[in-house]
Amino acid sequence: MRALYWFREDLRLRDNPALTAMTDQAEEATYVFVVPSTNRWSRGAERMGIHRRRFMLESLAGLDAALQEQGQRLLVLEGDPVEEVLKIASQLGCQAVYSQQCHATEELRSAAAVRLHIPHHCHEGATLVHPEDLPFSVKALPEVFTHFRKKIEKNGLVVREELPVPVLPKSPKKIADFSYAFGMSRFKMPERLAGLPISAMQFTGGMQTGWDRLEHYFWKTRALSGYKQTRNGMMGWDYSSKFSPWLAWGCIGPRSIYHAIRQYEEEVGANESTYWLIFELLWRDYFRFIAMQHGDRIFSVNGLKEAPRTPVSHHPLQWKAWCAGTTRSAFVNANMHELRLTGFMSNRGRQNVASYAVHDLGLDWRACAAWFEHWLIDFDPCSNTGNWLYVAGIGNDPRPQRKFDIEWQASRYDEAGAFQAHWNQQGGIFPCAPESIPT
Repeated sequence: MRALYWFREDLRLRDNPALTAMTDQAEEATYVFVVPSTNRWSRGAERMGIHRRRFMLESLAGLDAALQEQGQRLLVLEGDPVEEVLKIASQLGCQAVYSQQCHATEELRSAAAVRLHIPHHCHEGATLVHPEDLPFSVKALPEVFTHFRKKIEKNGLVVREELPVPVLPKSPKKIADFSYAFGMSRFKMPERLAGLPISAMQFTGGMQTGWDRLEHYFWKTRALSGYKQTRNGMMGWDYSSKFSPWLAWGCIGPRSIYHAIRQYEEEVGANESTYWLIFELLWRDYFRFIAMQHGDRIFSVNGLKEAPRTPVSHHPLQWKAWCAGTTRSAFVNANMHELRLTGFMSNRGRQNVASYAVHDLGLDWRACAAWFEHWLIDFDPCSNTGNWLYVAGIGNDPRPQRKFDIEWQASRYDEAGAFQAHWNQQGGIFPCAPESIPT
């Protein structure tokens, strides 16, 4: 059989169940990624900004290099994903398409559209716990994360073994012509902002850099042992794992991180911190299962509730101030500058700016989530949407609202004000262009 492998949120070879399944069935295979040409919100702004695009291209380059080690190449297409996949599959005489199962509705629709024309086999590989190994059905998912976690732990956390890098099927003979036309050399890498002092880190996409990060955080520094105590830090490279960009693009899988944690516990020692990183991986799973359970509903203005818990005004001046980091809160502003200038924001920062946007400014959480989608290098639709619903009080939080005391948060997590001073200064040097903010 001749197959096409469609990479989406799984830019890796190791522990990739869909890729392994294809190697068991196909004699020849072609490897494809599609950069969507329709990259805009309804309001006209780009969905993928320069930081996420750079990380994506770096990750694709790393994937292509890994494929070349086995005599293969990655074809990077641009356009409508469904049209491009079907076209290249037809041109190369492919009899089936394989890909990792995605859980957001847009990606699910694309997979279904491909399946109308050619067999399309999707395999779960994005979650720590395989949906079939849950002690309940996804439809019966507990409505509160704590109940979800306790049920899983009570029944014994089941995490499947990590899959090795498979020996890939050979490429079709005429793939060389396509490799020349659709190679990575066509893409110009977005430049990092010149002259910006980086207080935290510069992320580089790719499988190898993801594993390098794990090696650094676990084995070189043993920072994992203090994760629970430092995870709310604001500045620095090692206050938290920073795995999220590589997880979002699938450069490294959650099961790989889990098994590395277990190895670390055996060799260095288990404590609250090692457990807490597994705890965070379960949170990530939970948001994906919520998306599977509720579908399009997670993107509605009321989320999972009958009515919004906070009135929505979405005043244009308040919206622009939040995006540009020119609100009355220096703490919020500093986080928004860091996001725009680096493509990253700490978890503590995200919770605070989200609370301020929804509960203090009355902004539409969906527009705010879209702003995050544009800038965040670790954006994924399930986690981003799930977290915004959670803070807005229209998700799975049993409390009536999750409104943060921003000034108290700033005094606790940025006691000396170093974070605010640094990023508000940088925001003054590199202000947000008004034309970049959708109206």
